[in-house]
Amino acid sequence: MDNLILIPARSGSTRVKNKNIRRLGDRPLIGHVIQSALDSRAGRVIVSTNCADIARTARKLGAETPFMRPPELATAEAASIWVILDALRRLKRDQGWTPAMVAYCPPTNPFTTGHTIKEMFTQLAAGPAEINSIVTITTPQTHPFRIVARQSDGRLQVGPIEVQGQTILDIERSQDWPPVWEGSPACRMTRASFFLDQLANVTDVRTIAGKTYDADHCTGYEIPPREAFDIDDEDDWALAQYLLAQNPKRHAA
Repeated sequence: MDNLILIPARSGSTRVKNKNIRRLGDRPLIGHVIQSALDSRAGRVIVSTNCADIARTARKLGAETPFMRPPELATAEAASIWVILDALRRLKRDQGWTPAMVAYCPPTNPFTTGHTIKEMFTQLAAGPAEINSIVTITTPQTHPFRIVARQSDGRLQVGPIEVQGQTILDIERSQDWPPVWEGSPACRMTRASFFLDQLANVTDVRTIAGKTYDADHCTGYEIPPREAFDIDDEDDWALAQYLLAQNPKRHAA
C-alpha cells in the first residue's frame, strides 16, 4: 500500500448537477471508480473533496477521506495539479506518509477497471527510472489526417496536420496511415518524487502550473474506448447509463 490512488470529487458541478453522488446504475457515480481502485489492491484509495456529503458517501463506499479540500482549491478554475500537491502535502504533514506513486482517477470515467490501475502501477514501477509517468490512451474517433482547416478566403486546407512528417497528401489510403492515439483522463499515474520536487520551497500550491503528470517523461497504457469514456454533460450521462446496462455486474467478484 505504498501507492496513492487519488480521486478528485468537488461539489458545484454545473453541466451535470451533483454528478459525483448522483446514482449511475446501482451506486453513486463516484462509487464506480472507488470500487475499481479498491479492486486493484494497488494503493490507498483517497477522495479529495470539499463536500461533507461526498466525503460521507466516499467513506461508505470504502474510500478514505483523511482531509477536506480547502475552498480555494475546489473552484471550477482550480488546476488538477493543485489537488494532487495539496493531498501529498497534507498526508506528509498529518500522517508522515508519502506514497511512491500517485494515480489520479476522476469519477467522471466510471468504466476504468481495477485491472488497468494495477497494471499501470506495475508497468511504471518496472519501467526505466527516467520515465516518471504513465497515462491512459485510446484509439481516437477520427484520425488527424481527416482534419481540415478553413483559410481566411474560405478555401479548405487539406492535410494541415502531420504525423511522422507526413500528411494525408502523402498517404491516400486510410489503412496505410500511421497509428495514433488520444489521451484519456481515466488514469494518470506518476512517481511522487515528480510532485515533491515541485513542492519544495513552495508555500502556496496555486503558484505551480503544469499537468497532472510528467509530459516530458511519459509513456502510455492503451485502454478500449469504452473504458476511456468520459462523462462531461447530460448526453454523456445518458450514454453511460446505456453502456452500464450492457454490463451491470462488471464489479462482481
